[in-house]
This record gives sequence, C-alpha cells and structure tokens, in this order.
Amino acid sequence: MSSPNNNDSSPARSTPPVRPPYVWLVPAILIAVTLVRLWVCSSFELIGDEAYYWRWSKHLDWCYYSKGPLVAWAIYLGTLLLGDSAIGVRLLSILLGTGTLLLLYRLTIQLFSRRIAFWTLILALCTPLFVIGGLLMTIDPLFIFFWMASASLFWKAKNSDRLGPWLLTGALIGLGMLAKYTNVALLPSFALFLLWSSPHRHHLRRPSFWLMCLTALAFLTPVLWWNARHDWITFVHLQERGALDQSWHVSPSEFLAYLVGQLAAYSPFFVVGVLHSMLSRRVRRQAPVAYRFLVSLMLPLLVLYTVLALNDEGEANWTAAAMMSGLPLIAACWLPLYDKNRWARITTRLALSASGIAASILLLAPAVTVPRVEALLYRIRGWDDLATQVERYQTEKDLSFIIGRDYQSASLMSFYMTGHPRTYIPNHEGIENQYSFWPTYGMEQTGQDALYVSRDAHPTATLRAQFERIDPPLKVWSHWRGRRVRTFYLFACRRLRNGAH
Repeated sequence: MSSPNNNDSSPARSTPPVRPPYVWLVPAILIAVTLVRLWVCSSFELIGDEAYYWRWSKHLDWCYYSKGPLVAWAIYLGTLLLGDSAIGVRLLSILLGTGTLLLLYRLTIQLFSRRIAFWTLILALCTPLFVIGGLLMTIDPLFIFFWMASASLFWKAKNSDRLGPWLLTGALIGLGMLAKYTNVALLPSFALFLLWSSPHRHHLRRPSFWLMCLTALAFLTPVLWWNARHDWITFVHLQERGALDQSWHVSPSEFLAYLVGQLAAYSPFFVVGVLHSMLSRRVRRQAPVAYRFLVSLMLPLLVLYTVLALNDEGEANWTAAAMMSGLPLIAACWLPLYDKNRWARITTRLALSASGIAASILLLAPAVTVPRVEALLYRIRGWDDLATQVERYQTEKDLSFIIGRDYQSASLMSFYMTGHPRTYIPNHEGIENQYSFWPTYGMEQTGQDALYVSRDAHPTATLRAQFERIDPPLKVWSHWRGRRVRTFYLFACRRLRNGAH
C-alpha cells in the first residue's frame, strides 16, 4: 500500500515494489492519448465557439470582447503551422492538454507518490469534462495548463529564497490570465496556503511573494489598455455573465441546476470523491502540507462559484481548475481505503469502469458513429455540407456577402466556405460580441445583395428594414455521412439600404 507521506517535498516510498512500471507506462499512456486526440480532433468539424475564436485569430489584438488574447494567439500559431483546418485550430489545445496531464502527474509525485500520481492521471482521463475539453480549442485547455504550471512551480518556489522561481510563477499566472481571467484566483489560493502552512508563512513578509503578484498582474496591462479604448466592455460582459448586473437573490432552482451541472460534467463519483477527500482526516494527518496546498488551490474558486450559483447557475466548466486540483486528493484518500477495504475495492472498480467506458465513448464519438450518442452530436455536424450549399446558392442568386444569424453560424460559414470570406451578423444597436468591433456590412456593402443564413423560417424585422426586398427562403438540410442533420433557411436579401449600420 502506498499512502501519503509526511514530507512536503519528497515522494513517499512504498513497499512492496512499485507495480506497474510507471516509468514507461505513463509516457506510453500520454503518447497514446495525444495521438488519439489528434486523430479525433481532425475527424470532426469545429464547434461554433472554435470558429469564433478562429475569426479572432484573423484580427490579432491585445484583448477581445469577452476574453483575453491567448486563445487567438494560439490558434494563429496552430494555423500558421498546419493551415486553416480543424487540426490547425486545435493543435495547441491538444499539445497543452498533454502538458497539463504531465504537470499534474509530476506535481502529484512531489506531493505524494508515483502510485498516487498514476491513479490521479487515470482519474483525469476518465473525467467527462476533461475528456471533452481535451478535444476542443477553447480557453479552458490553455488556462488549465497555466494553472497547473503555476501550481507546480509555486510548490518548488515555496522552499526557495531565490527570486527567480517566484517571478517565473508570476509570469505563468499572468499568461494564464490572458487565456481566462479566472487564473487570478491563484493569487488568493497561494496566499491562503502560506497563511495556513506555518513553515512557509514567512514568505508573506518577504518581497518575493508580492513581486510574484505584481508580475502576474502586470500581464493584464494590455487587457486594461484595450478596454480603456473600448468602454471597459470586458468588465461589463463579466458582470453580466456572473449575473452581477441584476438584483441579488437566492434562487434554489438556479443552485440546483448548478449542482446537477457539476455532477454531469465531472461525474457523481468524482464530485463525491472531491468532497470526501477534502474532509479526509487521513490525508490531512499523513501529508498535512500537501493537503493544505491542494485544498487552498480549490477553495477560493469553489466558494466563489458556489456563492454565485445561489443567484445564477453559471457554467459547469467554471470550476474546472479547482476540480482538477482535487484529483490528487481523491487518489491519496481512496488508495489506502482500496488496499484495506473490500467494499472500497468493489466500489472503486465499478466507478472507474463506468467512468472509463463513458470517457471512451465521449472521446471517440465525435470521430465515429456511436448509436444513441450520434443524435446528441448533430449540433456540431453538417457545417461543411451547409457551407457548400450556401456557396452554390450564393453563386446562383449572385449575392455579394453572407450574413449569419449569430456569431457562431457566421464564423462557421467563414471557416468552411472556399476562401474563408468575411461574414457578418445582423447589425444591431449596442455591442453584443466581437463582431461589433469589426466593420459591419452597413459600412462596406451599401447597395449590395446578401445571403442570410438562419435556422428561423422568417427574417428579423431589423433585416427587413435594412434591405429593400427579401425573397422567400430556400429550405435546406445540412448533411453528415448521408444523414439529414439540421434545417436551415437561405434568404436572398436585395439591395442594402444606405445607413444600415
């Protein structure tokens, strides 16, 4: 049996000898997972948000409407290497996802032991949200990579009097903030750990910790500069996303939806395991520093989003970094029980088997046809086929430009149409998304005819007012592997009026 150790910096030694041979097994798993992810991610179409971020990469900037610039920079680099393709868009997400798993494994060795680290890795590979997130280019794979990199380096920096590791930790936190502002939560997490761990509390009285904080916050300079020139729109958006622009009230239904979302995203086994391990006396007693460190990583984010969920359920992935930080705790808590208790062994095997099967289905479903799962994926199917039909209709009707119903469909049309043409969304008053900061068709296409692509059978009143005439729609179906997927309507909008901004 391998159990948590009492040393905060050295891995525990276990007897009998470690089996299986993790030295070669872990690299083999990571290589296999990476290759499978590369194959899968090249086998299915982009989702709307990925295409939207790809559009950002064609307009490189220091910040964007709702996010920092790192996701656009990552896509720019990936497509520079592999072209404007699904694998080009997702390349950095796949590589950094593997890096995250490696960082998690190495950190857990330092906290506990190789055996616990191995099963922590297996838990990560069996968690639904992490399986899905490992295939897509969103802000989460980038943010979580820098979260784990920052945590790993801080664990080493806490035992160092040299300034370098602290400044580098701050830089990693700052880079993570350019992917997702949530990465700033590492600062209170690290402060909480230093307050809680008496052997390391002296760092709060030294310049190194505070210089780390300043280094991290300095990375927000371009974000603040961009927002100062754009009416602080990111802060307005974040306030709206957290429902902080509304009157505060406790809503049991919203909180229940939040709990259900957590159970669905991470699996009941995982959520119960996190809560149980946070309350575990065994880990707290046998590896007090490691326990305090991991709980400190989790607590600020979990408390923040749990409080916000009392008013608005939010998104299940908001707690992703905190939940990943809890994986080593689950393994450290359950492995001793597994070794001693028959029912714990049975429960663990059943839970891991079920999670492993579910994870395999989630991993492979986008690339292959899985009965009973395929219908759930129709939302991400058929965009390439739809783009072909849109091109054909555009040529037939001699239409100058494309308008999508929303930013996702407009971005997907731009990605899958030949030559990646500029596409638009309907012009509205106010700022709705990043398209609001780019030239509108009212600025560039006066007097021209447009093709409006929508899921609705009727054009909006705004479009009717902006064009002299809108012809009856053509009803089409998008297809995937010969199957009808979704219905769309193609409208020929004639002669854009002057002043349709």
